[in-house]
Amino acid sequence: MGGAFPRRRTSSTASGGTFHQADVRPSLCIVNYNGAAFLRPTLEAAVTRRDRFHEILLVDNGSDDESLVIAGEFAGVRVIALDENRGASAVRNAALRHAGSDLVLLLDSDVRLAPECADTLVAALTARNAAIAMPRVLYESAPGTVQYAGADWHFIGLQIIEPRDLPDAELSNRIRGIGSVITACCLVDRTKVGSAPFDEDFFIYLEDHDFGVRARMHGYEVLSVPAARCFHNEGTPGLSIRALGTYSSRRVFCLIRNRWQFIAKNYAGRTLLVLAPLFAFYEAAQFGMVLRKGWFGEWVRALGWMGRHAPRVLARRRELQSARVATDAELMRGGEIPFREELTAGSIERKAQATLNGVVTAYWRFAGRLI
Repeated sequence: MGGAFPRRRTSSTASGGTFHQADVRPSLCIVNYNGAAFLRPTLEAAVTRRDRFHEILLVDNGSDDESLVIAGEFAGVRVIALDENRGASAVRNAALRHAGSDLVLLLDSDVRLAPECADTLVAALTARNAAIAMPRVLYESAPGTVQYAGADWHFIGLQIIEPRDLPDAELSNRIRGIGSVITACCLVDRTKVGSAPFDEDFFIYLEDHDFGVRARMHGYEVLSVPAARCFHNEGTPGLSIRALGTYSSRRVFCLIRNRWQFIAKNYAGRTLLVLAPLFAFYEAAQFGMVLRKGWFGEWVRALGWMGRHAPRVLARRRELQSARVATDAELMRGGEIPFREELTAGSIERKAQATLNGVVTAYWRFAGRLI
């Protein structure tokens, strides 16, 4: 089901150590599910720079729209078509397996590369021998605004996405290490992360957070490279909050379940013990939100899934904990809970969020020293 990293090498070898920008071009792997509305400009931007890539590969996740017809319009684009929608994790694993280069630029089908993006990511990743590098992501509809340029690990089990909605001119081009990754566009060194590093049990949502955190746990560097730019459109139809304006049922189910999976797999035993009182408080608050929003069915489904799959989740936990080289204390961050504003639309919900943020922030001041 994916999710396993190879054991870390202790030294560079001919098959898995250091790349040199002069002699290695990445495979561009565009992952797609029903992305026909945005796919053409993504492919047009890619093929105009085809000399910068080892190959251009489109991996389709069982689309039932015109995606494959559109891909056929572009000569030199190799298509891998999965027979059904297996989720974001599975399609990215398929892209990594089929790529002809060990440097793989993963790109969602609604993301358009700026001309310099791939070269800038390759230069940064190879110079620091990192495992993953992500660019500055701008809104396609508002190219002067940064959607995000990095991610980190909030100790409550969620992904911190930053900066959010910052004017493009205000963001520095400084390369920095980050604690997680957003995979709408990212360059991956397959010799470090392997050919199936995404946990397919996540299906979608937080799967990239899990991937980035585990890379850091294995001792690899994950980079934000803001000088590299790309432009993000509206997202997957039927799932994107920007397109829908609200949370879909699948999104609610996956976010609840996947946060529980993430915690069960990745947190050290000591961390779980220290955070147990706060987790109990947080889960009670989350359950109240579930009831208020009418999401009880999704919560029950998530709980049932965790119960049925507990042995598999715990087996992956044992594998990860035995291989990790970085501690939770080195990787976690505190601060306010990274909720989307769409989750707290009413005054009662905003007051509840403020109270929860106050409790979580205060608890971290104490717990952060004990982890």
